[in-house]
Amino acid sequence: MQLARILVAALLLAGAACRNTEPDGGRVLLIGIDGATLRVIEPLLEQGRLPHLAALANAGTYGPLRSERPLRSPAIWTSIATGKKREKHGIDGFVRNDKGRSRLFRSSDRRSHALWNIASDAGLKVGVVNWWVTFPVEQVSGVMVSDHAIPGQLEARASLHSASVPQGGAIVHPAEWQTQIEVLGGDLSSLSGLPDPFAAEPDSVAYLWQSLLGDQPGKDARITRIASRVDERTRPDLLMVFLKGIDPVSHTLFGYIDPVKIPEGRRPGGEALRAGRDALFRYYEYTDGLIGHLIRGFGPDDLVLIVSDHGFEAGPTESNKILTGLHTSSAAQDGILFARGPGIEAGSKASSMTIYDITPTILAWLGLPVGDDMDGAVASFLERPDSGRVATHDAEAIGRADGRPSGADEDILEDLRALGYIE
Repeated sequence: MQLARILVAALLLAGAACRNTEPDGGRVLLIGIDGATLRVIEPLLEQGRLPHLAALANAGTYGPLRSERPLRSPAIWTSIATGKKREKHGIDGFVRNDKGRSRLFRSSDRRSHALWNIASDAGLKVGVVNWWVTFPVEQVSGVMVSDHAIPGQLEARASLHSASVPQGGAIVHPAEWQTQIEVLGGDLSSLSGLPDPFAAEPDSVAYLWQSLLGDQPGKDARITRIASRVDERTRPDLLMVFLKGIDPVSHTLFGYIDPVKIPEGRRPGGEALRAGRDALFRYYEYTDGLIGHLIRGFGPDDLVLIVSDHGFEAGPTESNKILTGLHTSSAAQDGILFARGPGIEAGSKASSMTIYDITPTILAWLGLPVGDDMDGAVASFLERPDSGRVATHDAEAIGRADGRPSGADEDILEDLRALGYIE
């Protein structure tokens, strides 16, 4: 076993040395959009309401991304980042039992190297912002802002993450980025040209959305602002950003575009029906605007990927009488994939892609070997030389901050309860 680990490490180091720690082509941007579905996107594309996604589709390819049930976001997003099934990487839901107590899954529960570890080990620079299950943060070559950085008030947790104790419950790596993240995370101003997607509704309707969804547009804007700063300051070879907003908005409003599936006594109608449908569509437009901000630093020689973990369906929930959107059956199993980069046929339709194919595809683009223990394959639309194979990328231990509380656990758990994910 020890000999195998030494051989794997030698292969990785040799590959990195041959490449002089620079990718063969351009950089990579991977944006995760939680719960986005082509059922909403395609009509909005036809209406010209999603200009940035339309530009990506016209310059490259798009289509469904096949997920795997049960459709639990932490498990799926970890599969997207590792190329492996949940049985291999170890993250199978939102919470786990730990000595008789329930707690959120942590990055230390993940048994496989993720894209950011593999790229860092190969000498590339990475930026990771808000990806599922990235607390405690990992010691990457670049910047990692964990998914515990945005929930709640950053200022209230600042004492937990002072520069004097950078490895104690740290939500940011390296520690010197903590102050920048607190400033950017506390910036409540709107991004230029992106109005509040709920503000156009009558006061009573807008109040309903805001009371249910809180400051979700603001959270997505702050994540975008942080990721843009990481990109501007560090120019990573691989930037991964996760935007959550479409998922909670869809849980609340998806039934407004298919009300027949909602029980008659709870079925929205009249002005509320129109307002809810329009608010859902406007949040997709809002997210398209955030994508526009994120791709500004990526040119035609770079690979840009937009993916989601699953779609949505209309339906009632037992745990929450307000929610009208679900992702439980095969009707919601497909997410989305948009890809643009050199060699990708403009205006083509992607087909037969799965969540397990994203990591092998990005590794091939970066000139890194694909792991034999991965469950996906390189996308057929990617015209790159074969980057080779390696038995596994999991030979070395992952350096992480310790698991002291981040201060955000209860905020995250409360959001999960409100959406019916946990009791």
